[in-house]
Amino acid sequence: MKLLSTLLGLPLLCAAMVPAEAASSAIALAERDAIMQTATEATIAQLKLQPGALKLVADQLRRSGDWVFLTARLRGPAGQRFDYADTELHEAAQAGAVSDVVAALLRRDGSAWKLVEIAVGPSDVAWESWPAEHQAPASLFQ
Repeated sequence: MKLLSTLLGLPLLCAAMVPAEAASSAIALAERDAIMQTATEATIAQLKLQPGALKLVADQLRRSGDWVFLTARLRGPAGQRFDYADTELHEAAQAGAVSDVVAALLRRDGSAWKLVEIAVGPSDVAWESWPAEHQAPASLFQ
């Protein structure tokens, strides 16, 4: 797989994001897109930016039943490193107190994925308490 990824110049993200669990845990492409859209919209809202001001690149996407835990990297619209300049986190980012990570916990409600919790730019493990706070499966966070 690494050779194919290298030859194509593209990371094979889907294989890296879905853990080796039962087939029922796999995330369909349409669901993955909906999860990423929900997390992106929540990040934009939290940072008080205009739509299209950033994108998320998934690092990991874990699913357990109706729950999903996502960690992603903030990027600018063209894929460049995200600049917090137009946000309330600008000063903290300048001081090195903000990361480029977004962590999100989502739960399926019918056919839609709803945001339960999000951490934008955490400098620590902000999701450590989420399993207990939201009765989410602890296995998502391991």
